[in-house]
Amino acid sequence: MKKKIFKLIKGFTLVELVITIAIFAAMTTYLLAKYGKFNQTLLLTNLAYDVALTIRTAQSFGLNVKSVSTNESVAPSFDFPYGAHFDITGTNNKSFIFFADQNSLPDGKFGNGVYDPRPDESEASIEEKINSYSIKRGSIISELLVCVGEGGTEEVLCANADTLDISFKRPDPAARIYANGVNAIEGSKINYAEITLLATDDSEKRIIVRTTGQIAITNAGIEGFNLVSLE
Repeated sequence: MKKKIFKLIKGFTLVELVITIAIFAAMTTYLLAKYGKFNQTLLLTNLAYDVALTIRTAQSFGLNVKSVSTNESVAPSFDFPYGAHFDITGTNNKSFIFFADQNSLPDGKFGNGVYDPRPDESEASIEEKINSYSIKRGSIISELLVCVGEGGTEEVLCANADTLDISFKRPDPAARIYANGVNAIEGSKINYAEITLLATDDSEKRIIVRTTGQIAITNAGIEGFNLVSLE
């Protein structure tokens, strides 16, 4: 007669089960928190590249002779400068504009360096906006900073602005930078612009534009400057 041998299979105790669940819950909470921050960082980085690409497109169109007219009363022209317009007043900090600078100048050319919104629907009004880009997922344009001076032994003067226009006009490859409608600080021509983007988790990205045409994305902006008022 064969004897049946029963093996005792030991399972989890209640204490072990509780500890396992606690570890799982802690790891899940940690991963979800990190995912949220990673997601915001990724969205902010994408936004920074969208802004930089818009400025680069204005540079390309302005220097490579792109014809456009946004007005029926104005014939298409190859002489329009192109630019990007930023405004942080009110709810305007949730969008930015790509425009063709179609203002007529006394010398018969175009472009006063500043985006002019269409005041009304009259035939005399000029619609300069080509496209408007909305900023979503809670991010905003938090600060606009413009400067003169290159640092080192030279004094750097900077000023905060409510509006910023960066445009390019052929044949000059230099960026034209206007803040609050002016292109100088204490009589010196602006040669540096900094656009700060802010995400919902308070992380920041900056787009830096120099008059040389250089466009860069960074986490840190200019340092060691004196903050003054715009003219």
